[in-house]
Amino acid sequence: MQQSKGKRALACAFGAVVLMGLYGWIQNSVLFPRFAEFFPVGRELDTAVRALLYVGVTLAAGNRPGILDAKTIAATSVIATASSTALIYASVVLQSAIMATAGIVFFEIGHIWIVVFYGLAICLLPTPRHTAIAAAFGIAASNLLEQAMGILPLEAGMTAMAALPLAALALSWMSASQYLARMQHASTPSDLEIAHPSAFLKPTHALFACILVFSIASGYALTLNEVDNAPNRSPLEWTVLLAVAVAIVLARKPGGEDALFSFSALLVIAGFLAAPFTFDSNAPMANALLRIGRNCFDILLWMTVAAIGKQNPFALLVALGIANAVRALGTIVGAIAGHTANDFVSLGGQEAHFITACALFVFIAFLWLGFRKFSFEETINGVESPEITTQHSAHEDSFEEKCAQIGTAHGLTERETEIFLCMARGRNVGFIQEHFVISRNTVKTHVKRIYKKLDVHSQQELIDLAESSAAPESQRV
Repeated sequence: MQQSKGKRALACAFGAVVLMGLYGWIQNSVLFPRFAEFFPVGRELDTAVRALLYVGVTLAAGNRPGILDAKTIAATSVIATASSTALIYASVVLQSAIMATAGIVFFEIGHIWIVVFYGLAICLLPTPRHTAIAAAFGIAASNLLEQAMGILPLEAGMTAMAALPLAALALSWMSASQYLARMQHASTPSDLEIAHPSAFLKPTHALFACILVFSIASGYALTLNEVDNAPNRSPLEWTVLLAVAVAIVLARKPGGEDALFSFSALLVIAGFLAAPFTFDSNAPMANALLRIGRNCFDILLWMTVAAIGKQNPFALLVALGIANAVRALGTIVGAIAGHTANDFVSLGGQEAHFITACALFVFIAFLWLGFRKFSFEETINGVESPEITTQHSAHEDSFEEKCAQIGTAHGLTERETEIFLCMARGRNVGFIQEHFVISRNTVKTHVKRIYKKLDVHSQQELIDLAESSAAPESQRV
């Protein structure tokens, strides 16, 4: 029974990846080329709105997960996606930038939650390897179908833009709704992060910087050497991605994240090197290399976020939100660079070569300076579980006395000792805040000072310290 459910979840996640890949292709090949005729900043506006909404998702997931009701979110997504698609279609027909702007905003309000559901469905598969298989085969399949589909007429394209995300929502519903239901009744990630800082990745973590840089390369590939304002595609992209998917299946040992990262980086570097040779011919070689590198990195990103979610389920939705917000920002920067290079190529100058050389230099410098010692595998393993286990003590007075002695020995203040005792008993931030009638920021400051003075890095380490010190001599090892 459990195995059957796992296969069904894998099939649903694979289907969602294919559908969302096709949606992205239709948006870039059908909608945005029409926008270019009367609303040239439409693509960048759409991506910017998406980035802002992902910031909102991250804040809600981190601070108020209780408001994330799956049924309400799904209903909002269906209504917003269907109605705003009609508005966007009308804006294209009427050539109205105002209608296009309104349509983009409402469409992304509905679409953003579909992406969240689809992301959760992928990351909640039994293992990160299952996630990698679903992502790799799904991306390869969507690339193959894109080649077979070609560029659709406007009416068919707009219908597909509404239908494909909603179908992906249906496939993702079961896994995502169950996860959100659990999070509604759990402690907020922001509270847990105070007591368990090692269980969460901060927005400034190197992983998100890496996503930003690869997304810039992705945006550059999206707009470089455009053909009729649509992305320049190669029919061979899906074959490389299929080979990567097969390699993941055949891999006997878990891991491999760092090897996949190196492969992705080499493809992006090759794409930047090839770009100047395609300026006059519009050959898709550079675009293909950059996109394959980006897609391989996307597979790696799914694996990494899924593994983080396995270590700490409370961090999953927050990590997804930050990753997608950063990816959207990087895509904007890269797309603008690609448009700028195209403009200079049409003028016959050398500025396009200069832009490409600068992009390549920044990419290599970033890898050399920031990622020589970075490891995806170490990042995953470094995320701790926030689960707290406590042991009942029959000597409560002795336990309090020992905690007081620890506080005195390490220079804790009276209030810090009181909070230390609460944390040693497994109390969370919300309890401490209400018990002492102090603000969350004050609790956060006290916890940081307590951790520093005790030389611990998580609440579990603090509990272990208190319990080992409070245990009777006969129970100590």
